[in-house]
Amino acid sequence: MSISIEVLGIEEATEFFEHASEALVESVSVKLQEVCEMVADYAQSIAPVKTGDYANSIHVEQEGPLQFRIVASDRKAAIIEFGSAPHFILPRYARALRFDVDGEIVFAKYVMHPGTPPFFIIHRAKKDNMDKIVQAIRDGVREALKG
Repeated sequence: MSISIEVLGIEEATEFFEHASEALVESVSVKLQEVCEMVADYAQSIAPVKTGDYANSIHVEQEGPLQFRIVASDRKAAIIEFGSAPHFILPRYARALRFDVDGEIVFAKYVMHPGTPPFFIIHRAKKDNMDKIVQAIRDGVREALKG
């Protein structure tokens, strides 16, 4: 069993897009960058704020003409985004950890951290704005095809 598909007018369409391709790429790229900046701003607004370092590290990087990434460059970004499993915390520069519990100083050779849940900030920002991302691509194509 086989299926045959015939596309009529493909030569004309190919020729049209070859001429429009540079303008098309530029137009869509501009619209994508705009929407990615908006998504990055949204991600910053929903990020947990303890010091603000994580939210301030969220930015857009262009990897190619139509390729953009929204990145969090804070050193704790992976833990905030994806969470962490339970793990031991050991002293680095001393023989014991020192911390305050209910006003009392406590020393311990190690503590067991229960882990942290993932926040998926950048994923949520992308998901919450997917319709705007798709619309930006459509707008870029439309704009290029008008000109």
